Amino acid sequence: MIKHNEVDRSFDCKPTLTDSQVLEFCHNGFLVLKGVVDDETNQLTCAYLNGEIPSNPSFIPKSLTNEDLDRIRNSHEPSTLLLERWFIKNVLLNSQLAGALRSLLGKNVGLPVLVSRHTTECPSPTQGWHHDADHIFGPELNFLEVFYYPQDTPEKMGPTEVVPGSHITRTHREAEDKGVSAAGPAGTLSIHSQSILHRKGESTATGTRHMIKYDYWRTVPPQRDWIVEPNFDFQKAHYGHHGTARYIAHMFYWLCGKGEEYRIIGGQGWPWSSVNQIGPSYGFAKTEGYLPNWRKNNSDDYAS
Repeated sequence: MIKHNEVDRSFDCKPTLTDSQVLEFCHNGFLVLKGVVDDETNQLTCAYLNGEIPSNPSFIPKSLTNEDLDRIRNSHEPSTLLLERWFIKNVLLNSQLAGALRSLLGKNVGLPVLVSRHTTECPSPTQGWHHDADHIFGPELNFLEVFYYPQDTPEKMGPTEVVPGSHITRTHREAEDKGVSAAGPAGTLSIHSQSILHRKGESTATGTRHMIKYDYWRTVPPQRDWIVEPNFDFQKAHYGHHGTARYIAHMFYWLCGKGEEYRIIGGQGWPWSSVNQIGPSYGFAKTEGYLPNWRKNNSDDYAS
């Protein structure tokens, strides 16, 4: 059951991700939920974006006038959509989305305050690879981006492409390099770390492709209160390879509320591991050592 606090615009519900799934998000930096929004809501969203139905806000924020609402709706940031009761219930508080967000952002998740509209007339060329403005590389996960496709968005409609793992460091891709596609049927919701490298793919079909994005926010300190797996082993879990494991493990530990306890000794030490070793990696649970250098301003890639 989702508890919607209309006063402070937040929600709470039971988390749905496990330890392994949270760690997988730390690896990849994104999660795609295909076709989870119902057809009627998808059609309403498209009609709203096309200006075919009137606004009917559930309330008008004190700082805004009716003229402000009209201006906002007709802008490239139609955030008045966030005031529509049907959109709140069926998209912002979608049950599958809510459970995943609750797992990654903790209790009382803050609802979006701004919508960015990415409407494309197809066909259109591929967009350049980019990290969004004001992205931050670090272990903290204080907010998450959600991309919503209210109509069928197969490959020919140019869905978003992402580069898995690129949320932990600046990543370069040539235009001809491919990523992982977020293609899906109408009602697909895609959760991203805001720092992930992405682009709009090439579209070859004819028609309008709607996509909107918005952010959900953390309001409480992180803790490991998702679905805990009894046999999950922090020492033996797979965090990645040389150059990446230290960052993925740091993010996972931060999400567990253990960011201040995280230290590494480098080399072949934990959290790096190999399937060919005959025992667990040394360096687990050290209280002295180093942190990964998220700022990339040390040549050895470690921070003191």
